[in-house]
Parts: sequence; C-alpha cells; structure tokens
Amino acid sequence: MKISLQTENQLFLTPIQPEDQPVLYSLMDQVYRDAYRYVWKDNGDWYVNLIYNPQTVRKELGRDRSHYFFVEAEDRKIGILKYDYPFSPREIEIPDSMKLHRLYLHKDFHGKGTAHALLQHCEQVALENNMKSIWLEVMACQPQAKRFYSKVGFEPLHTYELDFDMILPEYRGIEIWKKNLF
Repeated sequence: MKISLQTENQLFLTPIQPEDQPVLYSLMDQVYRDAYRYVWKDNGDWYVNLIYNPQTVRKELGRDRSHYFFVEAEDRKIGILKYDYPFSPREIEIPDSMKLHRLYLHKDFHGKGTAHALLQHCEQVALENNMKSIWLEVMACQPQAKRFYSKVGFEPLHTYELDFDMILPEYRGIEIWKKNLF
C-alpha cells in the first residue's frame, strides 16, 4: 500500500518487498554510488553488494522494527527511505528512539524539499509510536548532509570510526546525530 505525502511535488512511499530486490539494487547502484563513490577503494562495489544483495534485503525486511520504502515522484523511483523503531545505537544509549537508517535520493531531487518531507513523515510516525527522538548516522565527510540535518533540528551526539577495510581511511568517521521530538 502506497503512502502519499502531501508536498508541493507529490511523493509516494511504496513498501519494498523481497521480490523488489533487483530494482532496489539497480536504483542504489546508481544513487548510492553517485553520492559516495569517492569514499571507497572499489567505488562502492563491496558496500552496494553487501547491503542490497537478496539475503540482506530479506533479512532487513523480516525485522518487525524495520520500515523500508521506495521513494517515488514523477512516476519513477527516485530513492529509498528506511527507518527502524524502537532502536538504539550500540555506541550510545538512546532509549525510545527511531533510527533514520537510510535516506538516499537521486541527485535530481536534492534541494527540492524532498528530504525535508521524508523527515516530516518520519517524525509523524515516531510520534504516533511514542518515540522520544530520532537518530541517524552521517559520514563526517558529508558537510552538505550535516548542514541539512542541523537545519532541521538534529544535533551531533557521538563520533566513531567505521572498521570497513574498503573505505579509504580518511573517510571512516561517522557521527551519530539526534533530534528530540518533545
């Protein structure tokens, strides 16, 4: 069942199903690599293959706390949104919280209010489910993402390094950001 988001440009969230894995893989092979190719020794091959393979997708879809969608606009899939609740990071306790796990959009939809509308949807869902906050992880090397999250009320909380060998060492920094909902 599609979720319609009332925005200037009509957006839809379509739940991802296991049989959608090839479409998900193809979309993220483009969208993820366009944004993050430069941080990987292999242009992102290892990560895209790890996260969007059939087994990982089935595993993520099988978790009750996970909510995984295609973002659609203009009659095409333009990205993905995934959030999990209740869910706290391993690195620091954030009780009664939602994790904004994945929000990736095609570069043609950056700066058009799409991410803001998706965050508003996440906040609404979190509040409806009695979550006190939303948290996310952002790469330290993504200043435009950090500016956006700061603008919509998120604040940095904790920093650590990814131990993925395929990420170039200078790009391993990850920051956990949090937004209190009330």
